Parts: sequence; structure tokens; C-alpha cells
Amino acid sequence: MPSSDTDSSRLALFAERRPVALFFTLAIATSWTVWIPTLSVLPHGNVRLLAIVPGAFGPLVAAATVTMLRGESARQWLVGALAWRRSARWYAVAVAVPLIVSVVLLGTLVGLTGSLDLTAGPEVAALLGFNLVFASLLGGGQEEFGWRGFALPHLQARYDALTASLLIGVVWAIWHAPMFVFGVYSENPVLYVLGILAFAVVLTWYYNSSRGQLLGAVVMHGTHNAAVNVPPMLVEGANTVAVPYEGLLAAVYWVVALVLLGRYGRTTLSSEAPVEPTWANQRGDEPTAQPSSTFGSDD
Repeated sequence: MPSSDTDSSRLALFAERRPVALFFTLAIATSWTVWIPTLSVLPHGNVRLLAIVPGAFGPLVAAATVTMLRGESARQWLVGALAWRRSARWYAVAVAVPLIVSVVLLGTLVGLTGSLDLTAGPEVAALLGFNLVFASLLGGGQEEFGWRGFALPHLQARYDALTASLLIGVVWAIWHAPMFVFGVYSENPVLYVLGILAFAVVLTWYYNSSRGQLLGAVVMHGTHNAAVNVPPMLVEGANTVAVPYEGLLAAVYWVVALVLLGRYGRTTLSSEAPVEPTWANQRGDEPTAQPSSTFGSDD
């Protein structure tokens, strides 16, 4: 029908002009469409946690949709995103950073409580290994195809790396809102937002430094989700310290983020140039502007 064709043309034009804005909108809409009706009826428990998984693919679905609306190949984008770009050491870095953060958090909790219970160590280690694989594949890592695999390169064609990171971090936090509304997450939402903003900066450093090694970002995200929950399991009275655990987590990641900003600067957050967005690789186009700290109007 003519009206349908017109609507499709308008959507394609919007995807062409404002791909990141459309991606953010679709990512939130897709995930919330799954989460809100599901979380509103299911009781707390493992079934409810598993029901979150389909909605976590929202950023990936949104990125593929915008790519196709722009007349590009979603398959080519996905293959390019999954390409092995650097040596295995960057995968080691992806695992090491969240583990080091977790060790620092463990040491902080021990210092604050004077307690360390290693009797559950073997069980916690086994759980960590399982959660690392699960979180990378289904429990958070898959989000990276949208946040870092699509949004970050497009934003860095217009903004500096820090601004791009914070923009993604804000939307990323909003995307998680149903987790707080329906009681899936019990953390202080303000501290959670501060932590996710810092983690977004760290992930940008990793993505740029590894020249767009998206699988490594997937592994880093998965390792983070698996590892940061371990320290409270090993410290009796961890929930009684004056500073909430999510506040300590945010503080440690902000220290890491500020060190990276001091070392590399806000423009690229890396010694490498930012990775070009998919449209530049497929069409041979050039970005319309150099990265800057000033907000533009197109994305």
C-alpha cells in the first residue's frame, strides 16, 4: 500500500540521517517489550532471571535492523564485527581488567570488615567459570554487538571518545530501568548509573585500543558480570559496610577510567585512531566530522 511504502521510506531516511538515535530507540523498545510484560507477572526466582535473556538481545536486534534500513548488509556487519582483529593478548586483557577490579574490591571489603571466608572458595570458583561463559553469551555480553559494535563507531565519527562513551552509558543505564522498576536489581540506581558510565569509558578504551575487537568487548562485559558478584560472597558482613558495594564498584571503575583518560586523553581514549563505522567500511565514505566534544544534531 502507498502509505506503507511512505512509512518505510521515512524510516529508511531516518535510519540514514540519525542511525544512532534510531538504534537507541529500537534497542530500548525491543528489550522493554519483552521485559515489562514478563517481569510484571513472573515471581522472583531463576525462571524470572532466565526470562530476562531474550530481551537482552534488543541492542543486537536494533543494530541489525538499522543496518538493513540503511541499505547495508546485516550479515556483512555481523561478520565484520566478529572478525579477529588483534592477538590473543587482548582477550587476556578483557578477562584481566574485571578480575583485577574484583580483587581490589575483595581487598577493600576485607579491609573494611576484617573478614575473609574462603571455605566457599571452590564453589565460588566453579560458579565464576560457569557465569563467565553464561554472561558472555547470554547474560550481558551479547549487548556489545549494539553498544560497542554499532553505536560507538558511529558516535566517534562525530564526537570524541569520552562524549561517545557517556552518551552510550546514559542510554545503557536507561535501558536497564525495568530491572529496577520490577525489583530484579536491588542496587542503588544512582550508584549503578555512576558505575555503568565508568565501565562504558573502560570499554571504549578497550574497543579502540584493540582496533575494534568486539568479541573481546563481549568477553570483558561477560567477565565483569560474572566476577564483580564474587567479592561479597567471600566476605562475611559485606552488606554491613558504610559504603554500599555498588558504590565501591563505581569508585574503582572511575579510578580506572580516570587513569585511562589521563594517559590517553578524551579524544580517542587510546593510542589508536577510533574504528570507522560500518557505513564507512561498506561504502567507502568518510566520516562527516572529526571527533569533538561538542554535541551535534545528527545522532
